[in-house]
Amino acid sequence: MHILVSICVPIYNVAPFIERCARSVFNQSYPNCEFLFVDDCSPDSSIATLTEIVSEYPHLKDRIRVICHDRNLGLAAARNSAVVAANGEFIMHVDSDDWLEHNAVELLVREQKRTDSDIVSGNAIAHYKDREELLQEPDLEDKDVLMRHMAELTLNHVIWRRLIRRSLYTENGIEAASGVNIGEDHHTLPRLIYYAKKCVKLDVVVYHYNRQNDNSYTSCTNYSHMVKRMKDDLASINILLQFFADKDPICMNQLKQAKAKYTLRCLNRCYERHDVKLYNSMAKELFSTDKKSLLALGLPGIKVLLAKGLQTLGLPGVNHLLIKKQSNIGRM
Repeated sequence: MHILVSICVPIYNVAPFIERCARSVFNQSYPNCEFLFVDDCSPDSSIATLTEIVSEYPHLKDRIRVICHDRNLGLAAARNSAVVAANGEFIMHVDSDDWLEHNAVELLVREQKRTDSDIVSGNAIAHYKDREELLQEPDLEDKDVLMRHMAELTLNHVIWRRLIRRSLYTENGIEAASGVNIGEDHHTLPRLIYYAKKCVKLDVVVYHYNRQNDNSYTSCTNYSHMVKRMKDDLASINILLQFFADKDPICMNQLKQAKAKYTLRCLNRCYERHDVKLYNSMAKELFSTDKKSLLALGLPGIKVLLAKGLQTLGLPGVNHLLIKKQSNIGRM
């Protein structure tokens, strides 16, 4: 008997790409899929295009559903809506500007049956405007090592290119944090892996990652987007710190160091932009990290940045802000 797989696709402003994505999921060689599209109030013609494509697959009509948000809630909420609506024993997330190999689900399900795994991951190809890059799933057989690796800030923690047992979400209350829409998978996948009994890798390309969509979360480069990314990345780290606090001390240590390193990078970017308000916010995040993790990263150099860097900005309120920073350092 073929297990049911729910292919979940969030839709927002992807009119140039949705046809390729939809055809790639509808043309899967695996016979038992349902297709869930979440319309996050897309302002363009994405849904109209999808409707036209659906009409070409009448034999799949009963297995295709479009879930409509009444307002734009963001990617995290769209992922959650799909998981809640899914009926499949397993879920596969596909971003609406990406596409699948025609036999992706078939290969992943075959490996799941062979290994009785809760999560089966494959490789992907990233398509840039001027090149292609193979994204290989890390060859880590130990589940705990894999979980700790996925907790780091790398592209490896993506939620797509994987077959995931739906009960990992539903039985453990795992969902993406609403509003944390950039890198929402960073705080989701490590928690799913924690509850999984077995995770395996299939060394085959199953997924195509589109890096040519200028509107995607990962492609935008303006400053306001960069600020949103910094805040969302730190929110994800804090979610994982809270989750693993009483579960995995090794993972906790990695997360603390990752938070300190990332916050320092954010401080440098704020300094370069003369953004005192955000600098102040990021400094608070930095000093919320425990002293041991900060010292391990060479905090004396950071003291110099905090003590001298802000003075060179010449912006209103800098002296007051500087006094607050020095006071914080003295209390550590």
